[in-house]
Amino acid sequence: MSENEKKLRIPPNSKESEMLVLGSMLTSINALNIACDALDPQDFYYTEHKTIFQALRAAYVADKPADIHLIAEELKRQNRLDAAGGVSYLTTLAQYAGTSAHIEEYVNLVRGKSILRQMIDAAQVIEKRALEDPQDVSQALDEAQAHFFQISQENQHHPGVSLKELLSGERAESKLPFLKELQERQEQFLAQGPTRSTFTGMPTHFIDLDKMINGFMPSNLMILAARPAMGKTALATSIAENICFRNNVPVGIFSLEMSAAQLLHRLVCSQAEVESEKIQTGSLSGAEYQRIVAAVHRMQKHTMIIDDQPGLKITDLRARARRLRETFQVGFIVIDYLQLIVGSGTSRSMENRQLEISEISRMLKTLARELNIPILCLAQLSRKVEERQGHRPMMSDLRESGSLEQDSDLVMFLLRREYYDPYDKPGLAELIVAKNRHGGIGTVNLAFRKEIAQFANFTPAPTGRAALSVPDKS
Repeated sequence: MSENEKKLRIPPNSKESEMLVLGSMLTSINALNIACDALDPQDFYYTEHKTIFQALRAAYVADKPADIHLIAEELKRQNRLDAAGGVSYLTTLAQYAGTSAHIEEYVNLVRGKSILRQMIDAAQVIEKRALEDPQDVSQALDEAQAHFFQISQENQHHPGVSLKELLSGERAESKLPFLKELQERQEQFLAQGPTRSTFTGMPTHFIDLDKMINGFMPSNLMILAARPAMGKTALATSIAENICFRNNVPVGIFSLEMSAAQLLHRLVCSQAEVESEKIQTGSLSGAEYQRIVAAVHRMQKHTMIIDDQPGLKITDLRARARRLRETFQVGFIVIDYLQLIVGSGTSRSMENRQLEISEISRMLKTLARELNIPILCLAQLSRKVEERQGHRPMMSDLRESGSLEQDSDLVMFLLRREYYDPYDKPGLAELIVAKNRHGGIGTVNLAFRKEIAQFANFTPAPTGRAALSVPDKS
């Protein structure tokens, strides 16, 4: 074996960097604080360094001073002083200490080597799993991606912050002191007037819905359910449009029912406000063509990713969602629709469809928490709705699984009465919020423009007739 091959087989490490970090911790309180917040014992490659770091962090957690003598005494008490190299090695570390002002750079070097070792460990686990020739390759691939995604997420984690750091603005997202930020909010509120929205989640721009649910919250799994042809895809698309084009948030859509071309057609119809039939036949006026041109140019400035692969397994969907999050920083995901997703294929979930749907809903909720973004999943309702007087959906109408209402944070039902009677409230839709883990429930009225498959805010006109509030496309 050549020297280069031997070198490649040694896990990545930097003994000098580890010594600099530990030496700085022994001689500087600031270095002790920074390193204890940023590192864990397993980030150190050498056993004696892990032992010394554990003693230093124990002193930090107990809010006790830490120097050569105190750490040596603590290690002696634990009968670990010899394992750490003795007092002489602690002294060497203190003498080896670099400039404490550079402690963050030293920490990053140690952390970087640790991440590389974690990647090697994950690769070895994946290699072992692949060599076992698993029956379900898709599940094995999902597990492999999960290993690396977990490493990525763990290393993006920020340690807890103190109230002082937040109030002073040192660790605040806005980088402004709390009182300064509050003053600016107050000035904006006074400038915009009291009608300004006050919800804290991601706005859907359906005003009454946002007021009721406080916007879409991160890590929430939301279910939008309805009978076929009720317009649930159109509503989900309208929400996705608002979040993407008005909030400028990258959106991912898993369309298991419609192709990407069909979904694009709907988006152009809605954004340009031109009837679907006219675009299909090309019978457009000059003004309509110009609206389409303007809409296309406007849409190209934003990020919306459509995955129209049919029959996706839940493991494949999760893997693709992680890639969307990593590659495009997607902040909102729509899945159309739940019953078209295939389970992982394990023997247990294949026993019956109800267990499979339970598995899918549980994994979707885990995905929402893992990615820390809201996920809107469409679902079909059972035929019991058709038999009921008034056709008003209930939680028990969710098809094939009661776990949907358990796993979801928000459950909404869509009802258009004109579907059953063309003369019963035409152009009006009811969005029923049946479950809201973080707020109230109730019914929101929306206007439905069937010719362009678009939902919009509904406002009763003074005469009692329906008034349509069309979203601003600017």
